[in-house]
Amino acid sequence: MINDFILTLDDLGNTSVQNIETLFAQANGAIGVRASLPMPVKESNPCTFLNGFYESNEINYGENAYGYAKNHQTMVNLFDLRSVELAIDGDDNLSLCSMNVELDMKRGILTEIFIYKTADGKKIEYELESFTSHFNRNTYAQKIRIRAINFSGKIQITKKAIPISVEESLEFDPRIKKISVNLLHEGNKFTTPNSCLSLHVRFDTFSEELLIDEGETSTFTQLYQISRENKFDSVHYDELKEQQIEIFKNFWESSDIEIEGDAQLQKGIRFNLYHLFNSAGRDGFSNFCAKGLTGEGYEGHYFWDTEIYLLPFFIYTQPEIAKSLLTYRTNILPKAQDRAKELGMNGALFAWRTINGEETSAYYPAGTAQVHINADITYAFELYEKVTGDAEFIEINSELIFETARFWSSYGFFSKRGFEIHGVTGPDEYTALVNNNYYTNKMAQNNLYYAVQLSNRLNENNDEAKLWQRCADQMYFSFDETLMITNQDDTFLSKEIWDFENTPEENYPLLLHYHPMIIYKYQVLKQADTILAHMLFDVPVEQVARDFDFYEPLTTHDSSLSKAVYGVAASKLGRKELAYQFFKEAAIMDLEDHQGNASHGIHAANMGGSWLGLIYGFAGLTFTNGEISVKNNLPKEIKSLSFTLTIKGEKKKIIIK
Repeated sequence: MINDFILTLDDLGNTSVQNIETLFAQANGAIGVRASLPMPVKESNPCTFLNGFYESNEINYGENAYGYAKNHQTMVNLFDLRSVELAIDGDDNLSLCSMNVELDMKRGILTEIFIYKTADGKKIEYELESFTSHFNRNTYAQKIRIRAINFSGKIQITKKAIPISVEESLEFDPRIKKISVNLLHEGNKFTTPNSCLSLHVRFDTFSEELLIDEGETSTFTQLYQISRENKFDSVHYDELKEQQIEIFKNFWESSDIEIEGDAQLQKGIRFNLYHLFNSAGRDGFSNFCAKGLTGEGYEGHYFWDTEIYLLPFFIYTQPEIAKSLLTYRTNILPKAQDRAKELGMNGALFAWRTINGEETSAYYPAGTAQVHINADITYAFELYEKVTGDAEFIEINSELIFETARFWSSYGFFSKRGFEIHGVTGPDEYTALVNNNYYTNKMAQNNLYYAVQLSNRLNENNDEAKLWQRCADQMYFSFDETLMITNQDDTFLSKEIWDFENTPEENYPLLLHYHPMIIYKYQVLKQADTILAHMLFDVPVEQVARDFDFYEPLTTHDSSLSKAVYGVAASKLGRKELAYQFFKEAAIMDLEDHQGNASHGIHAANMGGSWLGLIYGFAGLTFTNGEISVKNNLPKEIKSLSFTLTIKGEKKKIIIK
């Protein structure tokens, strides 16, 4: 049904101004524009972003130390492209009577209708049709229609692009940071003072005085173009719109998921896939911001979210986009090599959070110490090769695989117990700087084995490959023989359990209410850790069940990355009702604002996680020996599930009932 592709205000659990701006934001992998009101109010946060365009500032530590990250990087909020100045017969003090917002996700077009009136009752209808062009990614396009509802007279309209003046946020929340940037401006060129990045613009702006009769409509089209290079194609609104519709038609043919039995989840998953398609970088030099191109949360940084939570969707349905996202990692490899050298290690260590490849995380226990990012990246390269069969791409980028393996062989060490990796933080950010985190060791082992395989294929240095083989073969994993569970790390089980019963609901997420020292000394998880490893690797179901039953009650799910993973595990365990509950919360997390901060931007990794919940969970997808297999894990609420995967260039339609 077409309605399953239409998002309106009625679909939102929270219709605050900034939530609307996020959820109806438009993007094309390069440009992102929040859906701010045409006539902003105090709560408005209009934003326009260019993926990878950032300003840097020195991090000021009270107590510095060797090897700490040196500079912040923050994606720049550039312009307000949506504001309009309106006056009716000289009166510009207009009030908003009503608004109707309709996002056509099937075609990639946003339509909004606003009714404004003067104090003496004169009304106009302001209709805005807009989209960020996926055909010409430099372009944000608008069509404006103004209708005089109940009067004949004069309407003044002025439309321009307003440079953003950012106020520093006084709110305490380490997940969001705003900076004020005064761009250097010369002609159509804008430059950041510190990072020295430049962009060029070409904007259609106008100011018109209309003599208009009651019921009469005037129409305007506008094109806003932003590019790093001072090169702009000649484009036209109607042609761009036709191309937009065609591109989205092709996208949905390759990537749509049809759910029978739950209309809210059907719309929710399409909403998630829509935003995933919109925010992924395509140029090999930009990636996928944690909040997409929809908000300022996490400063536009790229994390491991891309490789573990987002890339499976792209690899299986949009392999060319996946290839571009992986190419970004290759392009920042020199920065990763520099970072490893700075820490006295061999090979490369990728930054935990970054835009240009340099580490920007000022809190190293939950940043640099998450060295598993190396193996996360390699895992994604390996999955890409398995699914696409594109061995040439992997071989061209083999240095990245080898350099990450070199890091592990130098960072870990051999003991009487085997090859150990100490002083790390796993996915669970409520447990930091531990020894032998299971997820980290498991991923590192996979990284090393893949490097050995590739080295043998390319007839590379066999002595080095032998070392990697030995490290992987002797990788140490801690296991509790009494409880028969996989230890998250060497000391997790020796800690006191967090007092969940006496923790008030308003004290979640814990990171906003307790010092890290307090959190770290307890058995409490922010998100899936060991269970995430079990999602990625083949583990006996009996072991998954014991580990699930132990770790899930200790997990706060304070991270939006968590519930989807537990949902996949629940599906594999045959716990269909629990899997459905986890999936539902992931699928509509932003639509219902479950995390309470959709205003900061979408939870992109969770959106990728909702795809995993359906495909890895309900459909039980596995890929073994070059072949996919599926299993019906559908909960009773879902009558059927159908989707399309692209395997080695061939589209496969899969229906599960």
